[in-house]
Amino acid sequence: MSEICAIEGVPVIQLVGPLVLGYQFNWALFGILSVQMYIYHQANMPDGRFVKTLVYGLYLLETVQTILATHDAWHEIALSWGNCLGLLGLYWAWLSQPVISGIASATIQCFYAWRIRLLSKSTPLGLFIAAIALMQGSAAIAEGVSVLVTQNVPGTQVDTFKITTVWLGGTAACDVIIASLMVYFLSRSRTGFRSTDSVLNKLIRIIVETGMATAIVAIIELSMFLSFKHNFYHIVPSLMLSKLYSNSLLVLLNNRLTINYRRDSEFTGSDVSRRSRGDVEAIRPRGAGVLQVSIGRETYNDSIAMVKLPQDMIHGEEASGSRKHHDEEFA
Repeated sequence: MSEICAIEGVPVIQLVGPLVLGYQFNWALFGILSVQMYIYHQANMPDGRFVKTLVYGLYLLETVQTILATHDAWHEIALSWGNCLGLLGLYWAWLSQPVISGIASATIQCFYAWRIRLLSKSTPLGLFIAAIALMQGSAAIAEGVSVLVTQNVPGTQVDTFKITTVWLGGTAACDVIIASLMVYFLSRSRTGFRSTDSVLNKLIRIIVETGMATAIVAIIELSMFLSFKHNFYHIVPSLMLSKLYSNSLLVLLNNRLTINYRRDSEFTGSDVSRRSRGDVEAIRPRGAGVLQVSIGRETYNDSIAMVKLPQDMIHGEEASGSRKHHDEEFA
């Protein structure tokens, strides 16, 4: 293949290089998503049918996206080696990148909008976030259809820059709004109890990290799309975006295991003596050689953690929907 593409006068490295990196990142993130999916399935989370359908449906969608991206990689990099015309072919890119990314991101953002509605008890706020999510998802689908109709891959950045701006700009804005609201409402839910606040701090950190990651990648893709014409620099973040959204959701769901494991370890027998000044209310003998220990505990509102916490992992705590004290006795 010549160093300069004869069709657009673009250096080949600006076309092939981003494709190679983008497809590699796409496969790497799919591998991470598969591990997250395996952990979720093995943990047998007590989620409702809606959440489980969402999780498994997203994984199926990402599997289809990976298959389509692999098909395009084979045709662009392998079969079209030395042929610049084949390198600029559309193939399934119109579906695997804007359309599937828009569907995945809009679905996950609507899920967060539903959880924010439960946390804030404000239906208009949830509908506002869902409207932004559906707007950017619709723009992503319109982007894919527009590219399919024009079949002009080199001119995509010129032909569809308005639609792409709405899509990626709306995606980033929605992520920032969701992360900000989640941090605000979770911060207000602090109770002063160390175990509860520890869970809330961990959730806040996860939400900020995952929400900002997807927003930053969307902004980078939009910047490259608008700044660098007639090359494929924007393909690298484009092939990563939908996988990042799916991974962010699975990371949040699977971190319930870590949260509950920490809470289990905090209340083991070896920890009782170390926390005697704070949580142990009474230690008194009852019967021959038996110690009765009463430890102050609090329950968790399942809406705080975005999803229901597994009840069999929380020492039999009642899911009452409000924080209250109760005593757990250890013989």
